[in-house]
Amino acid sequence: MPTPRELSSLSLGQHAVRLQTLLERHVVDVLKQHGLSRGELDVLGALAAGGDVRPQELSSQLLLTTGGLSNILRRLEADGHITREANAADARSSIVRLTERGAATARDTGAAVTEALARALDAVDEAVLDAASEHLHHVLVSLDEDAPVHRGLPW
Repeated sequence: MPTPRELSSLSLGQHAVRLQTLLERHVVDVLKQHGLSRGELDVLGALAAGGDVRPQELSSQLLLTTGGLSNILRRLEADGHITREANAADARSSIVRLTERGAATARDTGAAVTEALARALDAVDEAVLDAASEHLHHVLVSLDEDAPVHRGLPW
């Protein structure tokens, strides 16, 4: 027989997964319109918020494998969204920078995602949204997993 804590953990997990699935549909629609993948938007958003960075730092911040990130960076560079330059301080690594096009894409796509999520959650009272966000923040902080979701809005 599950303990009350186990049941609460299960319930939280089920609710979080269901909410993520519902919201992701809206995000995917926006990303399709802007020709980006989720990973590409995450990289553009991280660069817009934090400036120039080494790929290893992006990989760690976004919880991406180095191989997965490499593919994303290759696509973003081919599309003119980023540049990669040799790191003068460490010849073994590079520095990733947003181009003007990349900054505009991050801003436009990020704003469109923000608007889509706001519309999707429009029926939820703002106080409930604030409370839910605060509670989830505390859960993530307790799990030492909050950094990737709190970049701020670079757009």
